[in-house]
Amino acid sequence: MLRSIVLVLVALAISTHGYSCNNQTNIIDPPADLSQPQYYPSNWNGELPIPVVDNYQYCFLTVNIPTGYYAQVTFYRNISFEGGTYVLYSNNQLTRITNDVTQPFYFTFPYFKVSLQTDNHNDSPQFAFKIVYTQYPQVQKNIIPITQGQPPVAVLANDKLTVFSGVANSFMGLMAFSLPDDSQNYLLRQSVVFGGDSFNSDFIGTLDFISNSRQPITTYGNKIAVYTFGLSNIFSNTPLFMGQNGQDVRKYNKYRGANCPSTGNCTVFLDGTWGSSLTVTDFNGSEIIKGFNSFSDEGTINVYENMVSNTTRIASLTSSNYLQQLPIEVKGSMKFYEINGYGKYEMVVTRDVSRASRISH
Repeated sequence: MLRSIVLVLVALAISTHGYSCNNQTNIIDPPADLSQPQYYPSNWNGELPIPVVDNYQYCFLTVNIPTGYYAQVTFYRNISFEGGTYVLYSNNQLTRITNDVTQPFYFTFPYFKVSLQTDNHNDSPQFAFKIVYTQYPQVQKNIIPITQGQPPVAVLANDKLTVFSGVANSFMGLMAFSLPDDSQNYLLRQSVVFGGDSFNSDFIGTLDFISNSRQPITTYGNKIAVYTFGLSNIFSNTPLFMGQNGQDVRKYNKYRGANCPSTGNCTVFLDGTWGSSLTVTDFNGSEIIKGFNSFSDEGTINVYENMVSNTTRIASLTSSNYLQQLPIEVKGSMKFYEINGYGKYEMVVTRDVSRASRISH
């Protein structure tokens, strides 16, 4: 009974008066018992209301992670303005922490950092987080050989450590796919990418960051590894990432994969703002280009089946000729949409042949 009263009083004190992050430690080491969760602020137990933070706070916290472990971190934030809370991965990848984010983040050795800033909105800003440390699992490796001049290899969500491996003195490129439902793209942060072939290799990114940047990530070595935390339970038949030789990737300023639903129309955004780009879809069946919501006059869209080459190109679309060529059926297991030039394009495709009024080629 007494313990319950004490907890209630602590909750009232935290939620009413707030805490000063300046008075909290700026270095957070893992607990002696790694089987127990850890909380910030330290006098919060995860079950109380989200603690209130005092106004005019600016703190930068470093959370250390032991070797062989990853940290699953859930942030709790209720702040009226958008900025003020960010998390920095150990590779300097910066991500904003927003309100009502219940899906956890995953961080690797050696640390992650949190930036917390409040002003004088007088609206009782609330912020806290919970850390669960877990050893990396003993999982099977799926080693995929990569050869220069060959198309990328797309990989479905799985529970293995996927390793793309090239010959000595080569380097690897990794691209991410968007999800069929863009509102779920945040789930791609349940991933880790390593510049090597094991959990002990250098952490170099996450799939959500790669997907949002629409740029490939490359390594200086000939191996790159990807592990996803439970995504195979959510996306059982969806390609999430693809690996390719780094030299083949370098020619594109933007390079990403796009997932479309099996029925209905799908809008694929092709971004040539900074020049040449490549967008890939991975689907073993026909995909039909129905039209464009926008088509720039600054570039040409080349369409390829299975790989990018002169012999596999089935169409070259410009602002002056694309209408005469539509709709276009694109076959093969992988489809490639390359921008030669500049501009932004919104392409409408479908995998439902019955939805296309006419098929050419």
